[in-house]
Amino acid sequence: MFYIALKDAKEIKRLMIKLNLSNALIALGSIPFVFLSILGLYSLDSFLGYNLEYLASLYTLIITCFICGTHWGIYLNNQKIKINLFFLSNILTLIIFFSFLIMPNSKFILLTIFIFLILLLIDIYIFKNAVTDFNYIRVRFCITTLVIIALIILLFN
Repeated sequence: MFYIALKDAKEIKRLMIKLNLSNALIALGSIPFVFLSILGLYSLDSFLGYNLEYLASLYTLIITCFICGTHWGIYLNNQKIKINLFFLSNILTLIIFFSFLIMPNSKFILLTIFIFLILLLIDIYIFKNAVTDFNYIRVRFCITTLVIIALIILLFN
C-alpha cells in the first residue's frame, strides 16, 4: 500500500515538474515581444540593424506556427476534439505565412493579434474538452494578453 502511494506521489511530482516547465517556457516565449515593445517605448526604431516591427513580425510568425503545431499534436493524440485541428492549424499557418510575405509589418502585426485571439479560443475549446488543464489555459491567457499588449505598444508608440 505504501509503495502505491509513493508511486502516485512520484507521478504527481513528475507531472508538476512538467507543468512548471511548460509554464516557464510559455512565459519565456513572451520575452522578445516585451523586449521589442520596451525598445519602442524608448523611441528606438531598430535593433541590430533590423526594424522593430519587422523583428516583431518575424517572431510572431514563428510563435503562431509553433502554436499551430501544438494544436496539430493535440489533435493527433486525442479523439475528444470535434473540430479538425489538422485543417484549422494548416489554414492559420498558411494565412500567417503568406500575410508575412505580402503585408506591411504594421498590418501584419494587427492580423497576428487577431490570430493570437483565435489560437487562444482554440486552446479554450481544447480545455473545455478536458484535454488540457486549467493551469495551462490560465497561463496561456495571461501570456497571450501580455503579448497582445506588447504588440499594441509597439504599433502605436
